[in-house]
Amino acid sequence: MVKPFLLFFVALLLGDAMAAPAPALKPPLQRTMLGVQNGCFVETVAFLDQWNEVRGPDAWARLLQWGARADEEVVMGHAVAICESAGVLWCWDVNYGWTRLPMDAAQRENVDTVAAPVLRRYPKVQARYPTYRADFPQTPTASPPVAQPAQANASLRDASIVGAQLAKRRPVNVVRFTHGAGEEKTESAAVVFVFHGRYCVYSPEMGTVPFRVRGDVANLRLIQDLLRRAFPGAGNVRKL
Repeated sequence: MVKPFLLFFVALLLGDAMAAPAPALKPPLQRTMLGVQNGCFVETVAFLDQWNEVRGPDAWARLLQWGARADEEVVMGHAVAICESAGVLWCWDVNYGWTRLPMDAAQRENVDTVAAPVLRRYPKVQARYPTYRADFPQTPTASPPVAQPAQANASLRDASIVGAQLAKRRPVNVVRFTHGAGEEKTESAAVVFVFHGRYCVYSPEMGTVPFRVRGDVANLRLIQDLLRRAFPGAGNVRKL
């Protein structure tokens, strides 16, 4: 005969086992960030490059970007990665890391549905126009930019790091330039690349701005014209 205290002990163990929560899903990819200023867009592009390299070109992933309005002023928006792994939708955010999204993977193309839980992490920002972006295959240049992590100028350092990383999958140009009024000039740098068919310019001071223009990333005159929209008096643009 089984003793009562033994039955009680077995029941207690079974109860604990049934009450134990399911193990948390492991994030589908480990990512080491570039660690650059205002880098949400370029960090996400680098993440998607790694995702496609590890998971293959047919793996589903998108860059989710939105503009923003905060305190009645238009401010820079944000960009995160949305990807599907084993039937689960995930968000990778440079600010928060991995988050499993609470919707079925069949809704992955519904950008408003997918964006809703992501945007709740930013309650003080009024998001505008959540949009998916995805790259197309490009051929890297033969002489890619070289990272300069020991560069004393923080702008040149960050731009060189971003340029070297993004150049693994596409043509990239890293330029240095000066800006400012009068004789007091500041030296900065920018990274020029194409993503989702948009001509993108990243600067550590301003982040990434996609432009609706067409041109080669080596076109210094075009780059200078675009830089002047954000940096008054931008000039002396040259390859880093």
